[in-house]
Amino acid sequence: MAQLPKTLDRSYRSKISRFLCHLEQKGQCWSALAPAAGEKRPAALEAAVNTAIKDHGLQTSTRAALNHSFNLALVGLSGQVRRAPALPEHQTVMAQLPESLSSSYRSLISGFLCHLEQQNQRWSALAPAAGEKRPAALEAAVNRAIKDHGLQTSTRAALNHGFNLALLGTSGQVRLTPLLAEHQTMMAQLPERLAPSYRSYISQFLCHLEQQDQRWSALAPATDDRRPAALEATVNTAIQDHGLNTSTRSALNQSFNLVLRGSSGYVRLAPVQPEHQTVMAQLPKTLNSQQRSNISRFLCHLEQQNQRWSVLAPVADDMRPAVLEAVVNTAIKENIIDEGTRAALNQSFNLALVGPSGRVRLTPVLPEHQTMMAQLPESLGRSYRSCISRFLCHLEQQDQRWSALAPAAGEKRTAALEAAVNTAIKDHGLDLGTRSAINRGFKLKLKAPSRR
Repeated sequence: MAQLPKTLDRSYRSKISRFLCHLEQKGQCWSALAPAAGEKRPAALEAAVNTAIKDHGLQTSTRAALNHSFNLALVGLSGQVRRAPALPEHQTVMAQLPESLSSSYRSLISGFLCHLEQQNQRWSALAPAAGEKRPAALEAAVNRAIKDHGLQTSTRAALNHGFNLALLGTSGQVRLTPLLAEHQTMMAQLPERLAPSYRSYISQFLCHLEQQDQRWSALAPATDDRRPAALEATVNTAIQDHGLNTSTRSALNQSFNLVLRGSSGYVRLAPVQPEHQTVMAQLPKTLNSQQRSNISRFLCHLEQQNQRWSVLAPVADDMRPAVLEAVVNTAIKENIIDEGTRAALNQSFNLALVGPSGRVRLTPVLPEHQTMMAQLPESLGRSYRSCISRFLCHLEQQDQRWSALAPAAGEKRTAALEAAVNTAIKDHGLDLGTRSAINRGFKLKLKAPSRR
């Protein structure tokens, strides 16, 4: 009993246990009846089982339990195990099964139709109406056949797959724990930091694979393949046609470092967490559409990684939070988000995140600032050009524009521009030569704050 397959149904275990008790009551041992290697139909064992069923009240499915557990082909007293239905309507049902259905699922459906005939029932009396996913009479018949008549527990999954149904077991719930050893090993090896909801989604996906007669090992990505086509198609079909949660894809992406996409071919662009939707709603109105899109994608990326902005957000006056900077840089490096995401975050939240090089971006992105750079005097030295470019980048990070600060024609010293330049030098680390560069480039007379 201890060596029976772990996947064996409880009812089958019970029937085998009763048969072994029967043998003991008869002064017999399994070892005297057990089949030799490769033997499918040992005569002594078959006779003992049939006698136990006929004369001692053991259930008729005891034979099926032994056949299933020990890969045997014991037959009843008739000498035949009928494997194909005899009624024409049932033969038609078998002929119309999807070509993609596996042989094991075909066999299970055939066995169920044979069972119906033995019970003097017909498929046509149980078959679902158009669009019906869970016909009560059929579900009851299947569950009773599994529980009381020894049909395999996968019969329900075979019918679900063969006829696009959603029949449930007697518990009223779909099984959430995979049975195959390789799938159980996978679950045990998931990252410890993975959220319980993501673990649940992956477990349900593995159960779905088993119901579809598939295995993870046949779909698993090769080394460095972050978007395996077969796996992506299977996940999308499971979500679209079989009711798996839409976050199943995100759970697999996070757990196995993948970038599976939905059937649209695009990664989701809008965050679903309420706090992230609030972040998007509170972005500065002056932010352009591309920057909004970059931030939205970054928040979606956080959700796929089971992270939240509130955990990474900077504290007051912290312009370069290390954890946030690392997350942004990693996502950019792995081509998950656009390179402009860092600048968008800097401008929106008054940050100074830098790339892996340790330097802040030197080129402005706003068209008016790019035009300004192109119109600087050709005689202006390279170092002065660099100082002006960095100042314009600083303005963008502060959600400001040169046009709001620029002096009027003939004006040499505007208070707003002078204050912005002095603050940038004093508080944000811009080069001391920035003021001189702007004065030279635009013929101004900005002054440093007086020392008293």
